[in-house]
Amino acid sequence: METHKIEAHKITKPIQLMAVGFVALVLIDTAFLTAAVKINSPAWLAPSLVISAIAFVPLFLAGVFLMQTVFRKEFQDDPFYSEWLKRQEETFEDFAPENVPVNSGINVNISGSANITAGRGIAIAEEDLETMRIKSYEDKTGLFLVHTWRPSFTPDQVADIVIWLQQHGEGPLSNGNVEKVEYQLGPKFFKQSKVKTNQSDSFRLEVSAYGPMLCLARVYIKGKQEPLLLERYINFEETPNKALQPTAKRHG
Repeated sequence: METHKIEAHKITKPIQLMAVGFVALVLIDTAFLTAAVKINSPAWLAPSLVISAIAFVPLFLAGVFLMQTVFRKEFQDDPFYSEWLKRQEETFEDFAPENVPVNSGINVNISGSANITAGRGIAIAEEDLETMRIKSYEDKTGLFLVHTWRPSFTPDQVADIVIWLQQHGEGPLSNGNVEKVEYQLGPKFFKQSKVKTNQSDSFRLEVSAYGPMLCLARVYIKGKQEPLLLERYINFEETPNKALQPTAKRHG
């Protein structure tokens, strides 16, 4: 009879590791239940083995759930995870938050009035920009386009992208007053504008792409004659130094 052995060095993909875990679960549960049937003494041991065998199942399922959600990035195939990790490392290399003073003796004040302390005082007058920022919130009624992406599983594509409508605070989206969203990503994606009415998914749009693109969206709100125009540049989390390169030409 031919025997099959698990060769650890050949387990190189996350899905294979998950399969090994499932096999291990079956073997352990089988061993525990078999032992519970044959063991008569002490009396508490057999029930303990049965309870343990039952408990292993939800624990295993919880582990699978965590792997597919919280640790999904880490469970990509090696080339995809390596690419994602490299992007993260490049993006956050020498990271220094610009909204936090590096020198504790320097106090940054963006209120528009000088803030003089025992150390040095720096006043950043941004009243005009702040007024424009608040007005932008109001003009857009707190609606914005956002997106996320992953390495594409579609042949000849680079990224799988999800674009959706995001509500800042309370507004038309959270109140259920958005009727539809009309997306335009260019003729290489759709011959005509793509209209989404899936309000429960925040008008989610899924596309695959081989290069970055500009996304425009008309948001139709109940009670308003003119749609709201939003835009977002759909990139693939490229590092700032690569932003100097002409992505449209580079990706064709």
